[in-house]
Order: sequence, then structure tokens, then C-alpha cells
Amino acid sequence: MTICQRCGKRPAQYLRVVSGERLCLRCLFNSVEDKVLKTIRRYRLIKPGDYVAVAISGGKDSLVLLYILGKFLQRNLLKDVKIEAFTINEGHPYSCFYRMSKREYVKELASKFGIEYNVYHFKDIFGVTAIELAESLSKRGHEVHMCTIDGVLRRRAMNIIGRRRGWTKIATAHNLDDEAQTVLMNVLMGNLSRLSWYGLYEDAEEKDLIPRIKPLKYIREEEIAIYAYYHGIPLMELECPYVVTNPRYNLKFTLATLEKEMPSVKYNLVSFGEKLSAILRTSMQQESLRRCRYCGATSARDVCRVCELFEKAGLLEHYLEKTRSLSLQS
Repeated sequence: MTICQRCGKRPAQYLRVVSGERLCLRCLFNSVEDKVLKTIRRYRLIKPGDYVAVAISGGKDSLVLLYILGKFLQRNLLKDVKIEAFTINEGHPYSCFYRMSKREYVKELASKFGIEYNVYHFKDIFGVTAIELAESLSKRGHEVHMCTIDGVLRRRAMNIIGRRRGWTKIATAHNLDDEAQTVLMNVLMGNLSRLSWYGLYEDAEEKDLIPRIKPLKYIREEEIAIYAYYHGIPLMELECPYVVTNPRYNLKFTLATLEKEMPSVKYNLVSFGEKLSAILRTSMQQESLRRCRYCGATSARDVCRVCELFEKAGLLEHYLEKTRSLSLQS
């Protein structure tokens, strides 16, 4: 029987291939939590006085993030920090049925740590759901992938909600696998602009976003799944039907194949992305920021991507009117 190489007491049940460590489950879970805390402290992701909103998709990663941050609150490791958990319902079948089916579980998990949980809806923010916008675009001859619609509008929605709520940070559950896929996709596409903005806080599309933080950035998805399973956190039962046609979907299988021959490939890609980003930021002339001529949002473009989608769908005035009414209410 192999003994855990950290505690030297309990049987080893997990092999961390990249380091060769054989760990018992307790030491594995402790190492995951320690890595998250070190990431927060090293990069000063969360500071006293912050109001952190944790984005909950309903998947294992976001639920594990909420659980770990909740534990940190209980242990007084996040002093003078307020946390809110939130879910955004985009208004298509996956978000309406699968994601909303987790609503009571998330509410119960959040309340365990004294954390407020809220659900926000595209319909209330933009006046239309994601599926309604997609249908309007299609009728006008514009086929836009649902992941694009969700991503563009979700970023704007979080900014609108966050400003009204007073959030200072938004914590997302992107893990090491997600980050490696992002770097590889941008390399394959030759997208230097996006690579220059790669990092912990920045976003390539909108430059005045509430800072995004990624406490799970250096945790492998496999370890998150094991952590979730043994802590009674539900694993994914249904994969979003739109993701399988997303260009980056196959990259996770490519990376899994590469990882068999090169165990550190995901860490290497993320490290490469961070180093390249630092070089590009000092050598590239940054785009001058402007204001969207329709909604006034800060953008590198004359028309921001949100307004571009609504304009193509013939719903721009409807969206702008909804935005104005929200501004009057706040």
C-alpha cells in the first residue's frame, strides 16, 4: 500500500502526474484550497473592503468556487469582505431548465456560509432573451453562435448589475483547463490583441468592466471534479447543447491527448500566455478607447459588440430604451 507523500499517514488515492506526488484525499483537498488561497493573496485578487460577486453557472467549478470562498469566510481568511453569489438566466432552454433547476441547491449552499444569492435575467436587463435575440438575428440573415450572444451580453449584464449593486470584483470559476484552452485558441487564431489582454483582470472587448478574478486559474479540472464529488457538490448531468459547436470545444480533447505525453502542457500554456501578454503590452500600441456612439459604453470600436448585435437584429431602439429605463431606476 502506497502512503500519502504529504502527511505520511493515510493511503495515497490520487497521483498528481505533473509533480509525481501521491496524495490521500484529505491532502489533495487541502492542497487545492491552499493553492486557491495563495493565488488570491499573491495576485491580491481580493482585498479588505471588496464586495465580491461569485458567478454561478450551476456547474461543478462555480459551485466549488463558492464552497471554497465560503470556507475562507468562515475561517476569517477574507477579512472585511462581502460576497454575493449570482446566476444569470440568459433565456434559452439550457439556462431556463437545467441551470434554474439548481437554484434551490445554490441558495442553500450560499446560505450555509451566510452569502446572499440572486438570479438576474436577460429579459429584465435587455428586454429580450438570448433565444429571442438569436431568432431576430436569424430572420435578418445573421447566424450568430449562441455562445457569442451569451458571452457578449453576459459581460454587459454583469457590468450593469455590478454597478447597481456596488460590486468591486466578479469571481468566475475558470480553471487551468479553461485558461489553457483560451491561450491555445488565441495562438491558433493568431489573435495578438486578445493575447495582449490575457490575464487575471482584463477583458479584450470592454475596457471598463468591473475587474474579473479567477481564483481557480491554476487548478486542474480533474481535481475540481474530485473535490466536488467528495464534498457532495453535484457534477454536471447535462452539457449545454450549444457548446459542442463552439470552435474551442474540441481543444479540451486535444489538450487531454497532449497531456498524456506532456503532463505539464496546461501549466506551460498558461505560463506562456502570461509571459507573452506582458511582452505584448509593452511592445504593442494599445488601441485608443472610445465611446460607443449608441449606448456610450467604453469600447475600442465605434459601435460596441452589444449594440452591434441588437442593430443587426433590428432591436437597437428597444435595447436602448430598456437601458435608459434601468438607468432611471438606479
